[in-house]
Amino acid sequence: MSSHHIVRDEQEPALLVDDASVLSFEFVELLLEWSPKLMVTSNAVDAVLKWGVKVDAVVARPEQLEELKPKLKPQSPVEVLLFETSDLLNSAYIVLQDQGHKAVNVLADTFNSSCLDTIRDYAEAMESVLYYNDQKWVYESRGAFQKWVNIGDVFGVHPIVQGTFFKTEGFYSNLDNEMYLEPFELTSEVEGKVRVQSNQKPFWLIETLKTDLYL
Repeated sequence: MSSHHIVRDEQEPALLVDDASVLSFEFVELLLEWSPKLMVTSNAVDAVLKWGVKVDAVVARPEQLEELKPKLKPQSPVEVLLFETSDLLNSAYIVLQDQGHKAVNVLADTFNSSCLDTIRDYAEAMESVLYYNDQKWVYESRGAFQKWVNIGDVFGVHPIVQGTFFKTEGFYSNLDNEMYLEPFELTSEVEGKVRVQSNQKPFWLIETLKTDLYL
């Protein structure tokens, strides 16, 4: 695929980085291919600068400004957004929403940040894809997922609320209106379309990334 594209920022998913270590750089390069708006929290600034790419905006706390100035000078112009909060990831979402973004790819640690709650809170306003541990997490707010897959592809399903029933198609051991409270895995039996559907209850769909597939 050519890496020369002209896309308006708000049409292309922004890339928000709170932890640069959660995704291999070969996958990061795919996310950067269409030159999205790159927003970084101060938690990840040092690591992202090592990528040698242009940063558009940094979200930080006011007391971090002086330390950031020399680091960001070679990136000029770069927008520095200061918030009096420890939850910089949520602050970044506020900015992206204010700027009219409808979609964002997020690099964050699911266990050391508010990312899961934040993605759920903004689900109606912004479509988010979370990348963590070389996996792709998608919040299915309407309780339905379908995709064209290869045989043997593995998906994790994380129920969120009690009373969630699942029906599946295209997997080994398909479910037929069965209730789950704990996370479970599904392995595709077909080369073709698979489907996971709940009784309109939200769930997380987790997919392991493959180096030979475009995200």
